[in-house]
Amino acid sequence: MEKAVKPILYGDEASPPVRFAMMTASLANVEVEFQKIDLFKGENRTEFYKKINPFQKVPSLSVNGQNICDSHAIAVYFCRKSNNQELYPDDIILKAKIDEWLYFDAGILFPIDSAIFSDFFAGKWPANEVLINKWYSALDHCELVLDKQKWLTGDKIRLCDICCGTTISSLEILIPLLERHQRLKEWMRELRNLPCFEINTRGLKRLQVFVDAVKTSNTQVN
Repeated sequence: MEKAVKPILYGDEASPPVRFAMMTASLANVEVEFQKIDLFKGENRTEFYKKINPFQKVPSLSVNGQNICDSHAIAVYFCRKSNNQELYPDDIILKAKIDEWLYFDAGILFPIDSAIFSDFFAGKWPANEVLINKWYSALDHCELVLDKQKWLTGDKIRLCDICCGTTISSLEILIPLLERHQRLKEWMRELRNLPCFEINTRGLKRLQVFVDAVKTSNTQVN
């Protein structure tokens, strides 16, 4: 009997969507082979990687010759593959609520995160006030929801908490939570207690190195 081939997850831990996919695989007990695509060396723009993901984004997952090129889709795949009813249950209403938050990350949180970090690494700093206001407005929405319940969809941690947590923790490097975000801070502390959060911590440390390098360079120029 042939040994099953592990799916290959391509990515860079500095990226929050990559960390989200990796943490989900860990929680869902899905074994993957991780292949690093160094964003800071431009490896996502190589001909090799373009064949896997024409959008040149990370993460990507290769499964039996098929490529999945979105972190949210990859995470849902992991949950369905392992039939993980805790992270992504079959209950149709609860699943819809989880999806709502996944779309919130895909459509609001991560695009703002990406825009602000792109500007930062391009030397456009301080951050655009419009983007900052949009970010804090999104966090205010999270705060309002978490003020009524422990997790984003109720009393149990779900896939969407991992998803939004990786994005929010990343932009905290540049834009800290405000005093009015007390429940968000508590929620983040709960997430940090997860064993798999070490993946996120490791990625944040890698991201911080490049952020610090830019700050040092700017200080020397000025």
